[in-house]
Parts: sequence; structure tokens; C-alpha cells
Amino acid sequence: MMFYSCCKPLSVSLSVSLTEVLMNTKLETSDLRWTIYPSSDPEWEEMSGLDEEGNSVRTFQICPMDTSVSHWLRTRFIPRRGATQVYVEIRFTVMECSAMPSSFRTCKETFNLHYYQSDEDTASSTHPAWMENPYSKVDTVAADFLLRRGGEKKSNVKTVRVGPLSKKGFYLAFQAQGACMALLSVRVFFKKCPAVTRAFSSFPETLPHSLVQQAEGVCVINSAPTGQAPPTMFCGEDGQWVGPPSSTCECKPGYEPVDSDRCRGEQTEETLTLKLAEIK
Repeated sequence: MMFYSCCKPLSVSLSVSLTEVLMNTKLETSDLRWTIYPSSDPEWEEMSGLDEEGNSVRTFQICPMDTSVSHWLRTRFIPRRGATQVYVEIRFTVMECSAMPSSFRTCKETFNLHYYQSDEDTASSTHPAWMENPYSKVDTVAADFLLRRGGEKKSNVKTVRVGPLSKKGFYLAFQAQGACMALLSVRVFFKKCPAVTRAFSSFPETLPHSLVQQAEGVCVINSAPTGQAPPTMFCGEDGQWVGPPSSTCECKPGYEPVDSDRCRGEQTEETLTLKLAEIK
């Protein structure tokens, strides 16, 4: 990665993506105020805890006595900011079923993640209905590491993709039935391709709306397209540029290439400064 001084192009490695965070519970300093169902006898409990770095964070945990009931936990409304898909990173722990009392007849070591889209923040304790339809199921999340009494306390981190998204925002909902578990942190984010200069073509920061998103660029100062069409390049859904530009630019006559992203010659900033000094 290379950075130049003011007024000169910025060159960024094509392998780097930009991340925009929509929600991160680790940064919250007060109650999350998520919605719990059933509300009459809630099993999800919000608590203060410590993350892996020893910082105070807000967490949720559940270890229901009645394992036949489905327990839901829904986030607040999350504006999508133009993203058509997002990633949800979940840090959590799950207790091993063999370590639970025999009363946990339907013990599980998994939980379900759902989402619900909306153009407005209209969700309540009764709307939408607490079931897979109208909610859309994303995945059944399983733990790679299970907690055992007296064993190593190790958390799990899973990242799942949510989408396609089309409305102004969405809610996430966690459904647990028979699982003794804790949600330690939830981070929601999406990826963008960074502004980049390549082959004397400058491309803007681009948000992908599909598997690949075509971005149109412009030739850098003192260069021109090699063909009739402007330079284009594809931004992948993972926020990384895919391949070289479809068409390229080249330095104009009288200018020479510098680092494959600048053209230097008779009209460079240095020579213009000298000419202005001579006039004075």
C-alpha cells in the first residue's frame, strides 16, 4: 500500500477491502434494549461481561428450564445504508448437553439466526409474529467448541451472510430452544471496494450490489483512454477488485509514466510552479 502527498493519487492494493460497520455490540456502553419473546416469562437475560481483551461489554445469556419452548431475541432496527447484503459476526458460547442436568430432555447445542426486513422501525413485542415466516431464516449456527464444567472456557466466532436486502433496514433475531448459551458480541458489517488507481485509471469507492459490480473509472491527469470506451473494472461482493481494468489509459504525448499510476512531463506540478515564478 502506497500513500502520496496531497494532490497526488492514492494507490491501494487490490486485495484490500473496506468494511463499514452497521452495528457492534462491543462498542455499546448502555443497555442494548433488545426485544425478548416470550415477554411474560423471559429467559434471555442481558448482562455485563468482559470480552477477550478484558473490556466491559453487554451480553445476553439463556439457560431455560423449559426446553420445549422457543425463545427469541431481536435486535433493534438496523439501517442497511445501501448494502444489499451484510455479514453478521457472532461470538458466543454453548454448554455441552452432556454437562447439563437430566431435566434438559431436549437439550440442543445450536441456535437459529433469522432476519426481518422493513422500511420503517415498526417492530413491537407482537409484530412481526415470532415464527420463521415472516422472519427469514439465515442459518442454524453450531458451536465448534462446547463448554464443559471445569473445562476450558473458549468462545466461538461464526460469520454468516445475510441477504439479499432491499428495504431500508432490517432486524436480526436469535432463536434458541433447549440451548444453554451466551451471546458475547454481535457485529454487523458490509464490504466495499476501495478507491484505487491502476494502469493510469482511477476508480471510485464502490459498493457491490451483486456477485460483481461494474465500476466506471477515469484516466488520471495527463493520460487518455487507449480506446473509445472509458476504463471499467469489477468490484466483487467481498469488497475486492476483480482482475485488471477492461480498458486502460496511457500517458499523453510529452508525458512519461511514474509508478503505473501517474504521468509526469511538461505540465507537471513542478514545472507549472517554475513557470509561475518566472512570470512573477
